[in-house]
Amino acid sequence: MQQLLINTLMDECRNKEEQCRHGFIKDSHKDFEEITKFALAFNNKFWEEPDSTNLGDCFEIALRSTWDEFYDVWNSATKMDLAISCFTWAGTNDIVLEDGHIEEANANAAIASYLEECNAMHLRKTQASINSAKTAELFKGDEHTVVKYLRKKIPCSCLDKKYKEVKSMARMGACYNPNCNLPDQKIERSRMLYCTRCSQVNYCSPECQKADWKIHKEDCLGYMKEKANFEMKQKA
Repeated sequence: MQQLLINTLMDECRNKEEQCRHGFIKDSHKDFEEITKFALAFNNKFWEEPDSTNLGDCFEIALRSTWDEFYDVWNSATKMDLAISCFTWAGTNDIVLEDGHIEEANANAAIASYLEECNAMHLRKTQASINSAKTAELFKGDEHTVVKYLRKKIPCSCLDKKYKEVKSMARMGACYNPNCNLPDQKIERSRMLYCTRCSQVNYCSPECQKADWKIHKEDCLGYMKEKANFEMKQKA
């Protein structure tokens, strides 16, 4: 992995009020400094293991490394929304200002999605667990997938033109089996199979799903237990 520096973007946009923030707060906002410091710290820790191929480990490192210093951000749904907005701002600018830096946009979209999942699970309590498949698809995703995600997250029309250009592209997904033989483990989303038990992972074929079951089984049972506990609490 290559380190992604969003502070360059922030420096360029600082005090340029005429430039679209894609919904992110202005420099004068009372939480601007705290949120941008959090975003930079999380981003830098996320890329701390440059050779890591486990996306979940990268997120875990970033979370644990920033928890104490930014406890107030991690425990405020409102501030988490601002942090999510910061990464969607950066991801959108990767596309519209930086001549289509899709890999950088992928990373920013994946981080935004991860924070969104954390917010929904831990603070807003609207779901049982983090959808790791969603963040993985954004991190490894095609241009259509990333642009569509970011376009839904921003209040402006800055990605409308780009979306028209990419919406005819086939949306690709990544097979969860680490030993999948497909190039980059990718296949069209419309052809993918989801685990019918937990709905958290997807595969390119029944063969890959069967081959991965010994590895996925423990996580799958964990997801199902979390879902059952969540549903019980919702009914209580």
